[in-house]
Amino acid sequence: MPDALARALPSASDSSHPWLVWYSPDERVELTGRVLSMWNAKCAGLIAEEAGSGAGVHLGMGPHWRTMTWCAGAWLAGAVPVLLDADDPLVGNLLEEAPSMSVAFRIHWLFPSADVQVLVTMESLATRWPGPLPPLVLDGVADVMPLADRFPAVPTDGSAPALQIVRNGEPRTVSRDALVAAAPGTDAEAALATGARALLIQRRTTEQALLGVLAAWRAGLTAVLVSPEADAALVATAARQEGAVGSGPGSNA
Repeated sequence: MPDALARALPSASDSSHPWLVWYSPDERVELTGRVLSMWNAKCAGLIAEEAGSGAGVHLGMGPHWRTMTWCAGAWLAGAVPVLLDADDPLVGNLLEEAPSMSVAFRIHWLFPSADVQVLVTMESLATRWPGPLPPLVLDGVADVMPLADRFPAVPTDGSAPALQIVRNGEPRTVSRDALVAAAPGTDAEAALATGARALLIQRRTTEQALLGVLAAWRAGLTAVLVSPEADAALVATAARQEGAVGSGPGSNA
């Protein structure tokens, strides 16, 4: 049976309402649980083929809906997302083991020593990386599209790592059980208390954005993920349109 973390993720049958709504200065993207499940499965398929269960998967990706699919894909594949708080490759020296795979939005955000490197466009409607890829680098959209829409979660013990993080020069690991136990969290509980149908999440770090999205899902709320680049007016618009309650713009809490 899948562990609690895998069970918290959307499935192919979750099509009745949006699970994740992404707002940036350029776009609004609404994703049902079925669509998210498809993307999660495709990302998991590539991770399973190229890295395997237990592998570290570096995510050189800021808060974004695509970041969530790669993190969820890693969890489904039994891999471990690795989050570094800077694009300085020396930060990776604090890790006990270098990640086997690196997935990034920018070429210079890739982890240089990873055996498998993947570039992902941030454009939601794009079908491939915009321009030529460096040698041996995979396309995080075009190369996942042919993969299966469903991926059965790899049986993974709850004590296994769910995240490896280096922040402010301090490495730490969060287990799958600990990550689930932290949800729904105070923000989600406050949203539920007001009768809101969605949790608004605007965070500067990928770690906090991922935790906010997971907290929303664990509480049965739609996650309204807002780009750190969005101004207060866009945040207010997102909250009003989606019926969302959450913490203030750019919060790092």
